[in-house]
Amino acid sequence: LGLVLLFLFVSHGTKAHGTEAPARFPFVYGALSGNTVPLWIAKEQGFFRKYNLDPQLIFIIAGRAAQAMLSGEIKIGIIGATHVANVVTSGGDMTMLLGLETKLDSLLVVHPSIKSAEGLKGKKVAIGTPAGTASLGAYVGLDYLGLVPRRDNIILMGVGAPSDRLAALLAGSVDAMSVSGEVAQAAINQGYRVLLDLAKENVPFQS
Repeated sequence: LGLVLLFLFVSHGTKAHGTEAPARFPFVYGALSGNTVPLWIAKEQGFFRKYNLDPQLIFIIAGRAAQAMLSGEIKIGIIGATHVANVVTSGGDMTMLLGLETKLDSLLVVHPSIKSAEGLKGKKVAIGTPAGTASLGAYVGLDYLGLVPRRDNIILMGVGAPSDRLAALLAGSVDAMSVSGEVAQAAINQGYRVLLDLAKENVPFQS
């Protein structure tokens, strides 16, 4: 919530021939963030039309997007690596075509009153879906800071989409959140602090 992968089940990668109508198909993306900019640009700049394709872009929060793909309802999408890993290790059929990022880019954004890792003890942290990249970013980030949720009484709350996590933080329902940079900026503009930027720590991860 952020970092993304492109998964392909059925190939439509043939160029247009004659006046053949573009192939229409649903294309799911699992996050409203900068991670999906390549997809939006490809759509808006007409790159898909070059190959006689007309994808219908549909937003479904990543965990549910993976379920829709697994059911066969949707054949292709951009979702986090953790979701496809969970599908495959559970015996499901999903194939990764392309990885767009090679490190975690999550930021741990906290209430202005929290000045250090110690200040997170006993607090509530909004993470994404349980198997999502934002959640992984939160786990890795807390570990990097020397914190253990159970030992340090940190409550990890599965608040789905990045916009929902932002709203929860601004409303005071949580004390911190794990999100991508563009969502973090909205909180920073209102006085919230970045306690940890995993992108700067260069934590390797297929995202």
